[in-house]
Amino acid sequence: MKRLCIMLALCACLILLAVPTLADTVGVYFGARKVVYRPENGVTLTIKAMRAADTDLTIRVADQRGHAYSAVLPKGKTEMQMLIADGFAQDGSITYYSIIEGAGYVRRTPGDCAAVPRGAAAYTFAEAVYQTYVGREFSIRLRVENPGALAEGTPIRVLDGQGREVASFAHQTNREAYKLTFTADESWYPGGYLSVWVDGRDTADDQTLAAVGISGVKAIWGVDRSDNKISFTMDCGSHNRYVPRILDILDRFNVKITFFVTGNFAAANPDLVREMAARGHEIGNHSWTHTNFDDLNKDEIYSELTRTNDLLESITGQKITVFRPPYGHLSGQARSIVNALGMQAVRWTHESMDARAEASEANSLKYSTQNLRGGSIILTHTSTACTLAVLDQILQFYQDNNFEVVPVSQLLLNDNFGINENGIQYALP
Repeated sequence: MKRLCIMLALCACLILLAVPTLADTVGVYFGARKVVYRPENGVTLTIKAMRAADTDLTIRVADQRGHAYSAVLPKGKTEMQMLIADGFAQDGSITYYSIIEGAGYVRRTPGDCAAVPRGAAAYTFAEAVYQTYVGREFSIRLRVENPGALAEGTPIRVLDGQGREVASFAHQTNREAYKLTFTADESWYPGGYLSVWVDGRDTADDQTLAAVGISGVKAIWGVDRSDNKISFTMDCGSHNRYVPRILDILDRFNVKITFFVTGNFAAANPDLVREMAARGHEIGNHSWTHTNFDDLNKDEIYSELTRTNDLLESITGQKITVFRPPYGHLSGQARSIVNALGMQAVRWTHESMDARAEASEANSLKYSTQNLRGGSIILTHTSTACTLAVLDQILQFYQDNNFEVVPVSQLLLNDNFGINENGIQYALP
């Protein structure tokens, strides 16, 4: 019997050794968001890895026309070249490539690349984001490379994300810049993407966002609910040492929460972020660098939000719909960009104080459990030992007092709601 136990233990060890762990995953990304190609010579895509692979990795790439390509990142290397000599559109339109996640690797930002044909006319938006009010005029500026490569008078159309035409003009071969002015109606609220089309093909090397409504929707602090649903949230932007234990405790209580994750943390800990999502937790955007948004201009805000969304969505497969502003600071301008990107800004009704000077186990427990009601949102952090130490007690309190913990997006009201002066969301009659 003893010999059998030893043999079973050895087999179990061998099985564990044979199974790749999440820590083995390599993050890969394109070396540039935009490259230029000649249809007769093809294009070379540079793919980089965040660390050297422990084994040969076959990296897969696909374009928007359904063509797939692959190349091998050799063991021990952090960069490779992928030569693509076919699959280009004959009309000279831009080809977009995306890294497809596969065995042993996951895509990182930038995971997409636009290949622009050399010598073709290609439009570019002057700004990443424009802001205006409903009913107000706003101006979109466009630049065009190689305008002489497109016939004089060719109709140019600017479309929104639903394929509706918002502006049109005739191409001029001697003109390198255009300014288009039009009015944003109610269909623009809270925002939308614009693209440039020539003869039925997308020719802009990027899209731009029109954020409509300078003030945006108020950040939600909590929800007025008649049931006992609450949200326990953890901001995640510092070290990772407590996260595995936190996930195990949450599993033990069968509780699903929202982790608000920074892009920096996700880039450094993709395996942990993926594990959060795999265990049923919601992932929210907490900016890329945890910078105070009051210190950023609109293009910097846009970058902080979109870079983080791109990375989190590529890791988890979840659509990111909630955002927590660093330090709770969020201007009206920033809120309008958050809303235009399809997210709601979320703050909190209860702060555990675990990231402040008065942090302690007693305060984490006290402030995470006192004066709760349906719709409360509790703020804690994954990086604090004091909250980890009492997490069992906090969750046991919720269980004993019949509070149902749900992710933030399940707590919020999705339509027909108002937000009062205290940031409490409520249902309209």
